[in-house]
Amino acid sequence: MKRILFFLCFFLCSAGVAAIETPTQFIQNTVDSVISVLTDERYAAPEAQDEKYTQLAQIVDDFFDAQELSRRALGQYWRLFTPDQQNEFQTLFLDLIKQVYLKKSITYSGEKVLYNQEMLKSDLLAEVATTLIADATNTSIIYYMIRPTPSTPWKVYDVSVENVSLIKNYRSQFQSILQNNPPEKLLAILREKTNE
Repeated sequence: MKRILFFLCFFLCSAGVAAIETPTQFIQNTVDSVISVLTDERYAAPEAQDEKYTQLAQIVDDFFDAQELSRRALGQYWRLFTPDQQNEFQTLFLDLIKQVYLKKSITYSGEKVLYNQEMLKSDLLAEVATTLIADATNTSIIYYMIRPTPSTPWKVYDVSVENVSLIKNYRSQFQSILQNNPPEKLLAILREKTNE
């Protein structure tokens, strides 16, 4: 159940839609997409788990602004990476997140999401506060969102679950490595982890 909870916390948003959605609409519409995959009988059989993982992984790819996520996770060290290293880091970082949170045994058990408040910080920045209700547990989740222009779709660059930031958690790990090592060292570690 804990694994399911964390999956829903991090990945209950994303998917392409024709019209430009508000931040809350972005989440509401794509919650349905995630639940649709999790409840699809085609993915119930053990031999269909790889395909279910592929579908959920695509949602994760669409969910995040990969560059913004990566830039904030690396903090001051981002500028030490070459453009090629930055691109590789973005790919490896998303692969790591998918590997950690997208377990093939994920199922849907009727969890509900309450959409509490949408906060537009500017035309380009927003926050959506939600509550995930699972059994008797209420979990506070805030999605931090960004878009490059007012005419482009929203993406997520951080998720805070009970005041624990995804970005800050990884930033501390990455910075502990980069304090005394070049970017290639972190990339090598991520390559190894994502190939496990």
